[in-house]
Amino acid sequence: MAKTRKGMMIAAAAAAMMPGVALAEGGLPQLNPVSYPTQVFWLVVTFAVLFLLMWKVALPRVSETLSNRQQKLSGDLQKAADLKEEAEKAQADLEEALASARAEAQAVLRKASEEIAAEQAKRLEAFDADMAVKAEEAEKRISAAREAALKSVKDVAGEVALAAVEKLSGDAADQAAVTKALDAASKANG
Repeated sequence: MAKTRKGMMIAAAAAAMMPGVALAEGGLPQLNPVSYPTQVFWLVVTFAVLFLLMWKVALPRVSETLSNRQQKLSGDLQKAADLKEEAEKAQADLEEALASARAEAQAVLRKASEEIAAEQAKRLEAFDADMAVKAEEAEKRISAAREAALKSVKDVAGEVALAAVEKLSGDAADQAAVTKALDAASKANG
């Protein structure tokens, strides 16, 4: 066994010093310099096939997808800009309509206020005229009542004076003399 082991070690050392001999005996075939030309050929063929597949099939699809995506993004951005512009226009129209409605409401309120003020002035004027008529009528009634009261007072004073003269003198008093005396007293008192 020691001899077999020693022989293997020598063979391994020899293989390490002579790579061509070791490879020919069964090492890694891709590292064998004899197969390099065929490996390079298949590398070029594989590269050319993959290059053509990428150039003619995969890259156009990717390019088309990117182009479609860019067009969609551009379209969406344009649509968003148009919608924004439309929304701003609608907002401006709404604000204009609100301002117009406010102005119209103010005009209606002002007109209604003026109408109410005019109606109130008419009513106040009619009320003042009615009150003036009623005050005049009341003054006439008061004046008539005063005159009636004064006449009544004069009559009552005359009767009292007649009664006082009769009681004090015992004789019947002269009605004309009592009336004349009352008239003179009334003029003196005003």
